[in-house]
Amino acid sequence: MKHSYKITGMSCNGCRTKVETTLNAISGLEAVVTLEPAEAQITMEKHIPTSQMQEALTKAGNYGIEMANSNGTIQETLEKPKEKSSCCNTKK
Repeated sequence: MKHSYKITGMSCNGCRTKVETTLNAISGLEAVVTLEPAEAQITMEKHIPTSQMQEALTKAGNYGIEMANSNGTIQETLEKPKEKSSCCNTKK
């Protein structure tokens, strides 16, 4: 199954890489993340709840994920980041 998701909270290629790496660490999921537009193309072996992906992204940084339906509108919205931040301005 292949799905499109809108990603929030990314401001640079470092953020894009962090989001992609975080999503790809989830078993049974393969993600390709782009910065412009800020989205992820995710292929799953079996259904993985958006909430599980959001939990991983929250641990990685201030990122949000929303599932887009076939016409590009948002179908499922989870908690969005409270303030914008970038991997470039956070302590490592």
